[in-house]
Amino acid sequence: MPRIDSFRQLPKVELHLHVPGSVRPATMRALLVEEGLSAALADGYTRATDGEGLTAYLTRLAAWNAVVWTPERLARVVAELRADLAADGVVYAELRLRPPSEDDGHWDALMEAAVAGAIQGDGPTLRFIDYVNRHWSPERAENEARRAAAWAGRGLVGFDVSGDESAYDAAHLVRAVRLAEDAGLAITAHAGEGAGAASVWAALDLFAPVRIAHGVRSVEDPWLVAELRDRAVHLEMALTSNVQTAAVADLASHPFAALLREGLSVGLSTDCRTLSGTTLSAEYEVIHALGLLQADLARATEHAAGAAFLSDEQRQSLLDLIRATWVLPMQALESGMS
Repeated sequence: MPRIDSFRQLPKVELHLHVPGSVRPATMRALLVEEGLSAALADGYTRATDGEGLTAYLTRLAAWNAVVWTPERLARVVAELRADLAADGVVYAELRLRPPSEDDGHWDALMEAAVAGAIQGDGPTLRFIDYVNRHWSPERAENEARRAAAWAGRGLVGFDVSGDESAYDAAHLVRAVRLAEDAGLAITAHAGEGAGAASVWAALDLFAPVRIAHGVRSVEDPWLVAELRDRAVHLEMALTSNVQTAAVADLASHPFAALLREGLSVGLSTDCRTLSGTTLSAEYEVIHALGLLQADLARATEHAAGAAFLSDEQRQSLLDLIRATWVLPMQALESGMS
């Protein structure tokens, strides 16, 4: 059996997955045609190239911005993504999605459609993470936080600070984050991707997040690595994406394995399935080929399950599933590779 098929059969947890970057290419082209736009716009909505940088990577979302703004289309996209995750063996995923509207009524309608799409057909349990961007004004961010707060416990479980940390500060977003947190939403923040270890320190100081999105450049500062370990902050890492956005030079130099072995809580994600041209099983295959073995992969999967934005009871059930199903299959996989 091909190694990637073995990984597909194992239950996996994905905590960092952007819906706007994970639409099926055929669906994106169909929506562009339906909207009367050139299907050529979808040409950019494709796999990024290694080292192209974060700015170029984000410009690939132009197709999403042009067409996925109705409740019907959003429900379709989320339902298809759920089916794709199921085929990849994902049993739980948290989807980053900011309903693309500044109108409160339309925002709510989009959120309702996304939650409806998340339970269509068979597939993994899905929850959503809303986010604000670093370049937003405090007023816009706080308004977003109030909308998110109203959906806390209704499919929305987290609140994220996103955007290029090398270009924008985030101190003006503290009040928005506190509004979301006070409503019961768990906090995560993008850092250590577009900028170095200082951006992770800043995120910790400003927002006290329980998870860091990417955090790949934390490895540049041993004191930061120790701090992340002491605080038990989980790092949501995406190997392929990190190479494409130039957060790391290549897969061989990615610090995922080193940080895991130093006792940090790290887990694998895809970031954007379509834009990065990957799946979670493929990410497991990559890191396995770089030297991570059975115990490493099982531990990383447990880390992701343990960092899920779920109730204590739900999180424990997820952990029990991972622990019960990973050990023996991984032993078989390792013996088959020897």
